[in-house]
Amino acid sequence: MKKLFKIAIPAYLLFVVFLLVMPTSGTGIKLNFNFLGIRSDHWVHAIMFVPFMILCRINFKREQFIICLLFGIAFASLCESLHYFLPYRSFDIHDFYANFCGITIGSLTFLLQDKVAKRIQ
Repeated sequence: MKKLFKIAIPAYLLFVVFLLVMPTSGTGIKLNFNFLGIRSDHWVHAIMFVPFMILCRINFKREQFIICLLFGIAFASLCESLHYFLPYRSFDIHDFYANFCGITIGSLTFLLQDKVAKRIQ
């Protein structure tokens, strides 16, 4: 099972990069409506980055939390920065904030899992 999760991180990273660089203009997917006052594409960005820290929690030790967090922020920044160089995508600072929120929510889940695990033991 642990071997499966070691494969899951690179697969997840490639999947996220694929989603962020593929052209969306011809797909017919409309992500410009609001939900709770926030544009839906920002929700998608945030949700897309939550599993990163959860996968890190499964694969790495608790002491490596800061390294995972910094790598997550760097990965989220890189993914949004790719939009700047793609002619069919547009860079939006709000998407970066949404990516960061996803990493933050995943980090809170990471820390919550540690607290629950300590109480169970």
